[in-house]
Amino acid sequence: MVATNQKTFSSTENSAINPEPAPEPVGLAKANLLTQTSTLMKTDNQRALSPQKIALEQTVDPDRSVLQLPSDFLKTPTTTYQPKYCALTLPDRLVESLQTQAQQDEIDERSLILAAFNALLYRYTQQESIDLELKLPGDATNQACIVEICTPIDGELSARALIDQLSETLKAIQAPANTLLDRTQTGQPSHQRLSLPVAVTFITDFFRIEGKEQWLADFQLQTPGRSDSPDLHLIMLQQPHNLSGVLRYNANLFQPETINRLAGHFQVLLEGLMADRDGSIAQLPLLTQAETQQLLVTWQSTPAQYPQAPIYRYIEAHAVQRPDAIALTFKDQQLTYAELNQRANQLAHYLRSAGVSAEVRVAVCVEPSLDIAVSLLGIFKAGGVYVPLDPTHPAERLTTILEEAQPKVLLTQSHLAERLPALADHLLCLDRDWALVQPFPTHNPEVEIRLDQTSHLVYTSGTTGKPKGVVTSHGNLVNYILVAQERFGFDCHDVMPAIARFTFSITMFELLSPLVAGGTLMILERDHILDFKRLTQTLSQLTVIHTSPSLLQKLLAYIQDNHLDLKPFQALKHVSTGGDMVPAALLDTMKKVFQQAEVYVIYGCSEVSCMGCTYPVVRDQQITKSRVGKPFSNVSVRLYDAHQNLVPIGIPGEIYIGGDGVTKGYLQREALTQEKFVTLDGQRFYRTGDLGRLDADGNLEMLGRTDFQIKLRGMRIELGEIEATLRQIPGVREGIVMARELGAREAGQGEKSLVAYVVLDQAQTPLIESIRSVLQEKLPDYMVPAAFVVLDAMPVNINQKVDRRALPLPTPENMAGFKAFVAPRDAWEQQLTAIWEDTLGISPIGIHDNFFEVGGHSLLAVSLMAQIEAVFGKMLPLSALLTAPTIAQLAALLNQPGQLDQRSSLVLLKEGGTQPPVFFIHDGEGETLLYRNLAYCLKPEHPVYGIQPHSQERHPILHTRIAEMAAHHIEQIRTVQPDGPYLLGGLCVGGFLAFEIARQLQMQGQTVAMVALIDTADVEATVRSGLIANKRLSSFSQSLSQGGEGNPPPLLSILKKASQKIYNLISYEIQTKLKKVQNQTKIKLFRYCLDQDRPIPPFLYNLPVRLVLKFAEREYVPQAPYEGELLLVLATQKSNRFDGTLIDGTPIDDTPYADIYSDSLLGWGNRATGGIKVHTNPGGHSSMLQAPNVQIMAKQMQAYIDAAIADVAKDQPSPSLVAQQSETSLLLEPSSRDC
Repeated sequence: MVATNQKTFSSTENSAINPEPAPEPVGLAKANLLTQTSTLMKTDNQRALSPQKIALEQTVDPDRSVLQLPSDFLKTPTTTYQPKYCALTLPDRLVESLQTQAQQDEIDERSLILAAFNALLYRYTQQESIDLELKLPGDATNQACIVEICTPIDGELSARALIDQLSETLKAIQAPANTLLDRTQTGQPSHQRLSLPVAVTFITDFFRIEGKEQWLADFQLQTPGRSDSPDLHLIMLQQPHNLSGVLRYNANLFQPETINRLAGHFQVLLEGLMADRDGSIAQLPLLTQAETQQLLVTWQSTPAQYPQAPIYRYIEAHAVQRPDAIALTFKDQQLTYAELNQRANQLAHYLRSAGVSAEVRVAVCVEPSLDIAVSLLGIFKAGGVYVPLDPTHPAERLTTILEEAQPKVLLTQSHLAERLPALADHLLCLDRDWALVQPFPTHNPEVEIRLDQTSHLVYTSGTTGKPKGVVTSHGNLVNYILVAQERFGFDCHDVMPAIARFTFSITMFELLSPLVAGGTLMILERDHILDFKRLTQTLSQLTVIHTSPSLLQKLLAYIQDNHLDLKPFQALKHVSTGGDMVPAALLDTMKKVFQQAEVYVIYGCSEVSCMGCTYPVVRDQQITKSRVGKPFSNVSVRLYDAHQNLVPIGIPGEIYIGGDGVTKGYLQREALTQEKFVTLDGQRFYRTGDLGRLDADGNLEMLGRTDFQIKLRGMRIELGEIEATLRQIPGVREGIVMARELGAREAGQGEKSLVAYVVLDQAQTPLIESIRSVLQEKLPDYMVPAAFVVLDAMPVNINQKVDRRALPLPTPENMAGFKAFVAPRDAWEQQLTAIWEDTLGISPIGIHDNFFEVGGHSLLAVSLMAQIEAVFGKMLPLSALLTAPTIAQLAALLNQPGQLDQRSSLVLLKEGGTQPPVFFIHDGEGETLLYRNLAYCLKPEHPVYGIQPHSQERHPILHTRIAEMAAHHIEQIRTVQPDGPYLLGGLCVGGFLAFEIARQLQMQGQTVAMVALIDTADVEATVRSGLIANKRLSSFSQSLSQGGEGNPPPLLSILKKASQKIYNLISYEIQTKLKKVQNQTKIKLFRYCLDQDRPIPPFLYNLPVRLVLKFAEREYVPQAPYEGELLLVLATQKSNRFDGTLIDGTPIDDTPYADIYSDSLLGWGNRATGGIKVHTNPGGHSSMLQAPNVQIMAKQMQAYIDAAIADVAKDQPSPSLVAQQSETSLLLEPSSRDC
């Protein structure tokens, strides 16, 4: 064992080093050594290099990577050098063995020491090039030598080969012609030379150096161009029968115990090298026995025993013991434990009747609702396997999962059913078809469940482009939930929300933890979670919350930015986060805001049932690292290197997790299961691919990923899946995706986003917008890159493999869409630039960058225009971004009011080729920006225009009749397309206008190929009977109802609430009618002024477009049917994800018109002689124009356009026939001479 002792050498400790008086020196004192070194260097530099020197020079790569030696403290440019020493004394038996071996092999013993030290550095860093500075100060016979050596090394290299390699290097260095060789001879200019972090010095005549104690204390061999010391310096003292030394290190980087351990590892490696010189470097022993015991036993978790019963048995017990306690809530709905258990039992009996039993899968695709908990428990009770699906995922991904999972039954909701492929034997819509379940028994099913049976199947991102299913058992689940229950102390008083998407494994923790504890589960809508105002209000009702670091960071920023009172949050007793790297600053903020809560970091992944480690954040302790703590009970955590050797404390390694949480593996992926799930020491482990290290207290610190899988905003993403999809897009030759910071004003301060690096096929260069659209159609939204960098070629390393480290950081200069940077030129542009950078989160932005090409979209446009109005006091329509999409153009528009007066009604949404253009008429707000996504999803050959209302400054709309608007729009359309065939469409009132434009064009003798009515109801469409009354009655009755069954509200309370509600309703109706009359009067006066060409008074300025359009819409009566077929695009599903708002703050209503009107054709049945063609879309009234729904609409619409244009071409005569007809008509016409 190495004797290690931390000390600073001084004269009082001289006896420990040199017990005898020192003779007069015959070597070099420090000053003389440096002087002579410089002299020799100068002399040597004047000579040509010998062949031996050239060979040695070639071992040093000027573009090499600096050795990344792990340290306890981060090294920064301001880190100073604070020297400390660790004495190193090798046992006599080891020294004797080493010297004997060197004599037998006729090699320098220093090559053995260097081999062990290089092997140590390799095992610490896993770098295959060990670059260090070797210092040979010289003795009575040899001159001083300072050389930089770069040793190629890998784990498969034998110890003997490494020793031989270093022995040859030493011989080359000390050859007569190589008196001195320093790094200035590697071909690098002195100002570019690297400061090497590690050095080795051999001293053979130490006891003959004058003033050796002070020399050692101040030891620093200086070379030209370098004034700093190595971070770690091994100084070996060679004597005839002794070998000892010191490790000199920077105490501002390393803790003393870290260097103590390193010294121990050095001795163990040296002993292993002596014992087995033919073994590989990777397999040489490294750890001491004490450290091995600590890693494998002392720091592992304690075992815990739990009842061998499936998890739902605990919920059944609560249903008996506390039947009326509230089990779960969703908005204003709730279920008691008795009600939840009964509904789950009915569903379980139904599923059993449908053939569900052990290992039979049941897919569940529902939006947040009570249905999720009922479905989960019902499937468990039936003995089936729960397979969650995310309804927001693209149809292609859902199909892929269903084809592999092959569920027996698919549980969903009626508005989602049409999106899902018919791949299950049974389809049950829980809202529409519950009557089929109602007759089944409410008692607990008598089903035997073994803990080794599969409980659920969760799909995660996969490297091949296909998601992979993780198979989890009931035993995994029981251990996970009960261990967490015991660790965090949840009880029946707790209220916990379900925040994660239901397809993530952590959902099991959120759904089941409160129910197993007897508490209350609160299910939240997606828009509730993303609305921080509502979410902060909800926090006061909670005692427990778990969410991703990304969401938590935004939530806390909202609380602090708005200076919210922290008292409502004091009811929280447990706040945890996980699923991604947790910044230390976030934990500090959590402690400040949630002052009464215990704060935890939780680490795990789907393959181990989300069960790895947890770290309790200490309130009075400064947090500097991303710790995830120690293992849960029944969990084993180990860190291994690439050769499956345990790594020492403080050294990075891949995290392996074993124990009761390790799942069965991947469905139908045997090879991948064998690769990722390994058996070590008789125990099964999952290789997480996460990189971490253990600190001196046994806490695990997260460092990143070992492969190309990442976690972003709490969501696990396999970059390979995105890359595989990217490369399938025509025109994309190569594609690489990485997580990079965008818009960070300081390094490390920005949030990471996905960046795609692409090399495009010059013969078929697709627009970046088109690439993004394809990815949105095939991938979940969180897997679509936020930015694209177009490269001429991918950077490659020496092996011709893509060098990801060499990919450029995304900047405005290289990201697709950014132009050459031009700074703001005046105050207008400076203010606009600040608004853009704040909205887009990117800096800097040039004044010629296009809003939509640097990450902008329609929802961000709303925020942008609101800020512009607040700063400049001028309201611009969203469509202004289509005509003025750059800062320079917007500034000109704002700075010159006359430009607002001259606004054209025609806006180019997308340039195109030679095919007929498509015209989309503005919506009820007068906007056309909403069609931009649709425009870019249509074929590039079609130009696409938006048509906005005829307007002037102070008057956003200058027509009050549909027919007048249509006539004006026709004038605009025919300026770019004088003759048909015309392709028209519009959302809501835009559909009315498209219909009227088509009619008038036909009256003018023109051909119309398409009239697309996008969720547009005819003026005579009938509202569903009692729709408004039923909504009000439902809201009224729910507001009166308080408490559950057996706990009716007092009669007096009901009467008070009823009277207040009635009063409010009457007041609301009166106010609404008065406002309506007032608005109608204004519009009639406005019309009178327009009709009579009278000046418009100021009180009629800026009439809202939507009020004028509603007025015109009510008056409009089509004069005749359209001669041809109408295309009706119906929205079918209101989206909880759509959270946009109008500029004035009015929320967008996403309710499909099919839910409002009773007629399935929305009243258009008699408006067209050629009938109605219906397309359905899985989105809502507004969200159907957002990804991924817009891709579906575009695909259907493009097919319709192609067919319509082909039909028109058939009906029109060929050019040759037209020419013949023209000649004939000329012959038949009477000549003017004959008249």
